[in-house]
Amino acid sequence: MNSRLAGGPAGATDPLDEPVELSRLLPDTELDELVGSFAAAHGCGVAIGDRDGRVLARAGAPTAAAAVTPIEYLGEIVGSVAIELDPPRPVVGRHVAHVIELLLHHAHARRLAGVVHEAAIASSVAELTAKNRSLEAAVDRLRAADRVKSNFLATMSHELRTPLTSVIGYSEMLLEGLAGALTPEQRDYVNTILGKADQLLQLITSVLDMSRAEGQSGVVDVAPVAMAELVDSVVASFAPQAAKRSVRIVQEVAAVRALGDRRQIRQVVWNLVSNAVKFAADGTDVVVAVHIGPLVPVGSGTRPDLRIGIHVEVRDQGIGISRDQLAHIFEPFFQVDSSSTRVYGGTGLGLALAKAYVEAHGGRIWVDSTPGQGSTFVASFPAVAADLRPGRSP
Repeated sequence: MNSRLAGGPAGATDPLDEPVELSRLLPDTELDELVGSFAAAHGCGVAIGDRDGRVLARAGAPTAAAAVTPIEYLGEIVGSVAIELDPPRPVVGRHVAHVIELLLHHAHARRLAGVVHEAAIASSVAELTAKNRSLEAAVDRLRAADRVKSNFLATMSHELRTPLTSVIGYSEMLLEGLAGALTPEQRDYVNTILGKADQLLQLITSVLDMSRAEGQSGVVDVAPVAMAELVDSVVASFAPQAAKRSVRIVQEVAAVRALGDRRQIRQVVWNLVSNAVKFAADGTDVVVAVHIGPLVPVGSGTRPDLRIGIHVEVRDQGIGISRDQLAHIFEPFFQVDSSSTRVYGGTGLGLALAKAYVEAHGGRIWVDSTPGQGSTFVASFPAVAADLRPGRSP
């Protein structure tokens, strides 16, 4: 028999090495019932004792002259049966001893199974505890690395944007003729420099905004935001770009106010309208709608929250998004067309930033799209409660 359970502490008593004891394995009620049955069946006195001679159960009053039969288990005498019967019948004592040995075997087997099962559970718990500690340490390292990454992006974005504003500023001064007249060829060159600098500035700004969103998760400046005025200003910014491709931007905006950070909400609307105009087919409509709806409705991919909120819905009739790409559309730097020769530009940060801002407000953003038919993006924000009361206007 093993001298110690695997993994047991040094110096501890192994339960498998403990001596077999009748009093520990067989309940008193079971022994009392057994001796009572035998005494009644044979008309005799019966007593069961342990290895030390202590009486565990008795029926009748066997005298010192009673026939004693040892109870053996695993080669050891673990107790005895005393039978007083006239005339003496040793077979009765052996019968009782065999019955007790059988009961003892089953009880001891159950106990050993319990000990082994308990040891297995303890080993599993210890293993899980060690793995949890290892995972916690890994998570701490990842969080530290993420903080370093966010700080690096914020620092580098700031340092890159500072000289870039000078490039843009001097390019604009050249175009305005402050350094003298430019030839048509020179003007084309400066326009190219200015356009590419603007694209680079947008990329750097997006990276900086993403690092800020990650580092300040859940922190927003809350105030009522008039959605009609905000949407109108965003749409006006994209009107010239849309007009070049005969894309009409239609507004369906209710007179409601969102409760949140105006800059962040405007950035969300800006990114959604920008994508819609970019991917819309020539000569189609982009619809920007604002209406009342549940803050987190059924079907938005998370637990519903039926509190009233503001829905910003942007619909286009463009290339659409395939089902396998929808699950990744809000991941940073994800592009529906990631090839180097893609027709559509962009950094892949706009939707990721929009998702971060929307969730910081307690809302959700989701998309419904069909390839070749277009996409509908919806972002929800908390509403100003006073605007929802009957008879009240924002």
